[in-house]
Amino acid sequence: MMLRKLIGPLAGIAVAVAVGGAIGIIVGFSAWWLTARLLRVDPDRTEQDTADRLAPSWPWTLDLLAAGMRAGAPFPQAAFAVASADDPVIGERLHRFAAAIHLGASASEALPELRKLPGAARLARQLDRSGDSGAAIAGGLEQLATSLRSDLRIRTDERAGRAAVALVGPLCLCFLPAFVIAGIGPVVLGIVTDTLAAGL
Repeated sequence: MMLRKLIGPLAGIAVAVAVGGAIGIIVGFSAWWLTARLLRVDPDRTEQDTADRLAPSWPWTLDLLAAGMRAGAPFPQAAFAVASADDPVIGERLHRFAAAIHLGASASEALPELRKLPGAARLARQLDRSGDSGAAIAGGLEQLATSLRSDLRIRTDERAGRAAVALVGPLCLCFLPAFVIAGIGPVVLGIVTDTLAAGL
């Protein structure tokens, strides 16, 4: 962490010394500011990246919760069991969420413990509506898991489509000049050669 803080000043000093003079000082401060800005950690962005990474596993967690509640376990008990066997990051969040509810908080009040996991707000609303009735919420959890899987497939397809569109430009830049040089170039060169030979 300390090294990250020193990179900005060191970059600014290096640029100032390299450029020199009053302009070097101005450019050095600009380099310092730009480097510090680029290296700044955005907690919201970091949390969103983590949530995106956990998104494929989260519906399976909801399925396990639904199975536990269909077996008759109240939500906190089912959540503690699932959290201990789940992905460590999801398990830690789910454990804190369930512990807050077990201590008397509503699901909406405990919602920050799940951070930005997809569908977390819908889960909290279902829990608040159903109370501890496992049978009442198990179906809702399964529907939520199905919905999240569908959303994930749609987002994956959209990303694949954007990637395909983004690749068109570089492919054109690579293949179009090669096509002109290898395909059209010899034809044009032949025509020019024949024209010049006929003129002679």
